Amino acid sequence: MDLTNPIFLNWKKEQKVFNKNLLFLKKKLDKDSIHDLRVAVKKLRAYLDLYIILKKRDDPEAGWEVELLSKTNELFDIIGRQRDIEICMEMINKLEKKEKNPYPKFYLFLQSMLKKTKAWSNQSIHIFRNKELAKVALLFKEDSVINDGDILNQQIEIVVSEVITELPKHFKEPHLLRKKLKLIYYWLSLLIDDKKYRPEQIHDILDDLGDMQDCDVLLIRLKHFRKNYLPKPFKEFLLLKEFEVLIDEKKKSNTKNGISKTRKWIRSLR
Repeated sequence: MDLTNPIFLNWKKEQKVFNKNLLFLKKKLDKDSIHDLRVAVKKLRAYLDLYIILKKRDDPEAGWEVELLSKTNELFDIIGRQRDIEICMEMINKLEKKEKNPYPKFYLFLQSMLKKTKAWSNQSIHIFRNKELAKVALLFKEDSVINDGDILNQQIEIVVSEVITELPKHFKEPHLLRKKLKLIYYWLSLLIDDKKYRPEQIHDILDDLGDMQDCDVLLIRLKHFRKNYLPKPFKEFLLLKEFEVLIDEKKKSNTKNGISKTRKWIRSLR
């Protein structure tokens, strides 16, 4: 195995994580394994995105827009529906204890959606044919462009620096800011020395922006249920409306914290 090829090495590492969780999910539909498999896919996609950026620099006319993970992305999206519902239920369980406001009708709605999304997940997991990851791994292993460790390290640092300079323009698009920061965070694991980028600070920012994302996921389903299903005379209608305000405030707070920390992190790199 070529130790100078960190993209290949990290790809193989996450490929093992993906395969392990996929095998487990075929036996039992476990929410932790759903989460771990999706995280593995996010890292794999980040490595592939970086590879495509590097290939375009080496050969701008090569046409690297080709979708190399189409089936893997389909699986990721389908099981993501289940994960979204589970996130909503976890948030409600926490906030119910704090606010002491029961939302039984909404919770029953989520339970019914969880049952449906689990069926989708189970079906997609069992029909999935795991061939794409091995093909991309072979592509990485044999590509001379990424097989010189020192040159590759320099190239990755250049790409990371360029993406960092673009971050401020995404402050008004926090979801996109989160995606860019996550790419940077995963790319840093490929560097010989990532300490100067303070990855622990990025992790802290991603926690805030991740909470923002979870709030958004819950808000979308809250509003959909209240406006399209729940009759206005029901007491829970007003309670859910108040709950939406609470979640929206939490979302804004997390967003503000994430952006503020990102500004400080960028300044610390100068």
